[in-house]
Amino acid sequence: MAIPQQVACSAKSHPGPSDESSDIRIHFGISDEEKAAVRNRGKQVLQALKKLGLNVMKIPVVSVLVSGGGLRAAIACQGVLSELSRVGILDMVTYVAGVSGSTWCMASLFTQLDGWTDLEKAEKELKRRLQEDSWDLSVALDGLCDAAERDDYSLTDFWSYSVVYYLTKELLDTCPSHMRHQSVMGSVPYPIFATIDKDLKSGEREKTLSEHGPGLQMLDDHLPASWFEFTPDWAGYSTLGFSTPGAYVSTTHCGSKFKGGKLIQEKPERDFSYLRALCGSALADMKTILKTIKDFFWKFIHDSSTQLKMLLTDPEGVTLKNTMDQLFNLVYVFLTNGDCLPIMKNLHRIMAATGSKHFSEATALINKITELRGQPSQDQQRQFIQELLEKSLNEDLLEQSSAPSFLKFLWKTINCLFSWTWGTTNNFLYEYDTEYKLLTKKKNMYLMDAGMAINSAYPLILPPVRNTEIILSFDFSEGDPSETIKATEKYCKACDIPFPPVDGAKLDQEAKAPSDLYIFEGENAPVVMHFPLFNKVNCGSKEVIKQRHNTYATFRLTKYSDAEVCQLLEDSKANVRNNKDYIFMKIGDLAQAP
Repeated sequence: MAIPQQVACSAKSHPGPSDESSDIRIHFGISDEEKAAVRNRGKQVLQALKKLGLNVMKIPVVSVLVSGGGLRAAIACQGVLSELSRVGILDMVTYVAGVSGSTWCMASLFTQLDGWTDLEKAEKELKRRLQEDSWDLSVALDGLCDAAERDDYSLTDFWSYSVVYYLTKELLDTCPSHMRHQSVMGSVPYPIFATIDKDLKSGEREKTLSEHGPGLQMLDDHLPASWFEFTPDWAGYSTLGFSTPGAYVSTTHCGSKFKGGKLIQEKPERDFSYLRALCGSALADMKTILKTIKDFFWKFIHDSSTQLKMLLTDPEGVTLKNTMDQLFNLVYVFLTNGDCLPIMKNLHRIMAATGSKHFSEATALINKITELRGQPSQDQQRQFIQELLEKSLNEDLLEQSSAPSFLKFLWKTINCLFSWTWGTTNNFLYEYDTEYKLLTKKKNMYLMDAGMAINSAYPLILPPVRNTEIILSFDFSEGDPSETIKATEKYCKACDIPFPPVDGAKLDQEAKAPSDLYIFEGENAPVVMHFPLFNKVNCGSKEVIKQRHNTYATFRLTKYSDAEVCQLLEDSKANVRNNKDYIFMKIGDLAQAP
């Protein structure tokens, strides 16, 4: 009888320098730790298959994919997992891989003692939390002030304590490596959290290939080099090309500083709250995200808080607060193509009134800008603002204030907003002895929402890393419910990975009123069972489907009512309940195949 880790690609170590850290691995396929977890999970799957009375010849590798979609996806993911568990299918699943909003649900379950083993209880807790708990400004601000002490602070930290906390009504201080005690025993499906590396996605593609050679294969936005996964044991690039090994760092030390393969500075592991923001940050267009950051920043700098009260106890603190306020407004207006000149004049007035030498360079620069004839170009404005940010404040000035942590948080947020910096993570491959020169030359990686590539983690459960045989794809996307399938087919063709044929024309024709299940099969390819969240079966009509999409918009900051939460849970459960016989049949066919 074949067991799951024999189906998956084997892990082969790639030797590096003799003094390299044991926290870094370069290999094909899955790690030894994952193989052990999957082997133990196989025992659980075997028992579940035998309960069906099957003549089990092998244990098929079944993966559940849960897509992005903000809070809608998080709630729907809970409904899907609850129903899969209730009907007995979850016990047959080897992997659960999530993107964006679905990772919010996955992470929450791992922080609960029995989250995965009592999903009905977890569902009740989700409903209670969304109705009874609330976002606490003081708690969020304390967390942000702590995060700003890190040298890898970015807008992802801001997003974690503002938007994700606001929507989910919870902060999770448990770390991803703590999943090991559940996954190693095989009592739960092995979890995979998907992100992508911003630098490898698209923008630097041509530059990378011309400057560093063809070592990184990035012929398309969706190709493998950009995908970066987090598992209980390892985090890293699952594959850097079509026939090249993946590069991993222990999940515990993802974010610590490495140089030449050596751990040179250990950093505390990032918690699930941060990981959820890392995975789920692309919830809207840039204009909406900018407006949301502005609204939350306004709360932090204007609403009464202990930190703000401390800052305002002396006149210099008032000046620093007003300076921060105007600098943020300046950056925001610049990024939204507004008129920056009035704000610069306000800044000059605030700084000049103090008579402080700290602001002399900044006021001189503002004078230079305002005296220019004609409207400065966008590039000129960017350069001026960059210089102004550098000259206006410095860390020594902030440290001497009555609320240094608060000011540091504000200051770093303004700078990250101007540079649009998300997902800053110390690069474990920095100056590592490998052919992938782009990766080894940069000190930081910039990780982001994988939904920017494909809104479902197909690349992480397909070859050359994992050989899934049945894919249960639950799609919670706001737009085209078959976009992930079509994008994955394109990805697989480019990478020469077996994938069943997809009738794109039919899917496009049915996009506004899809079926609740599409089955894709092909020779030597996995069976893909695709479940659009809102469909003509659970909604009944095209009009109701449209209403559902309007009600459960991806970026909705207003609170869901209890009835809305229950309806969303029911819609997601119906897709499992109505099609459980098809799922059992496909799993049974593979399990009994000679």
